[in-house]
Amino acid sequence: MTSETGRPSGGSLATPLRSHQRGFTMVELLVTISLIVFLMSMLAVGTASYLKSAENARTESIIKRVSLYIDTYHSKYGGYPTDGLDGDDLITPEGSYLTGGAALTYTLTQPILITKTLPNGEVRVLGKEEPIGEFRSDEISAASEGDDAARQILDAWYEPIHYDDVSKGIDGYSPQSDGETHLDWDEDEFTHSEDPRDLGERSIGTGPQNIEEYDIWSHGSSGHTPEELYEEMLSNWQGE
Repeated sequence: MTSETGRPSGGSLATPLRSHQRGFTMVELLVTISLIVFLMSMLAVGTASYLKSAENARTESIIKRVSLYIDTYHSKYGGYPTDGLDGDDLITPEGSYLTGGAALTYTLTQPILITKTLPNGEVRVLGKEEPIGEFRSDEISAASEGDDAARQILDAWYEPIHYDDVSKGIDGYSPQSDGETHLDWDEDEFTHSEDPRDLGERSIGTGPQNIEEYDIWSHGSSGHTPEELYEEMLSNWQGE
């Protein structure tokens, strides 16, 4: 029988719905996972490249700022900060011998004593001036073996920055191819790369680079290792 509307009478008017949903196939899952892995890899590469660029920029900024401090020191006192080498020892009140970057750090961060040598040879202190350099805690190392005055300026990778006073020309050139120029260096625990001024592929020659002035450099992202890439070195003579 049919109703007045023409529909079959009796029973339910609703008919069961057949589901059209289905799960992912194995191929679709593999494609999706591969795409996610690829995107994550690209993100990791991009992030690493960005971080390296940021660290390079930070280190270059430190080198430029330290160079400005050194030039200020030179303009005020007529000479460059000692590197503690070339027979000119620099010793802290606690007895620490400082060379290279540590000697530079000490000179820039300690008050400067104004002295006068009397005819009888006596040295009289006339006054004291404020330190020339200012550094954040992450730009300078912790005190060395309890000596608060023994510290080093660090690059963005927290490695010591090198410094060589070559104002005396070749006589003031001090190759720094070992860890002895750094504080608390343990040869049994660390390795050290060659002085890039001798072996660097991008050097403008061997020996001192800023003759009659000073050389300052960071080994860059590859750090103080035999596998150092010299093209990653950052210095105050590149581009000249």
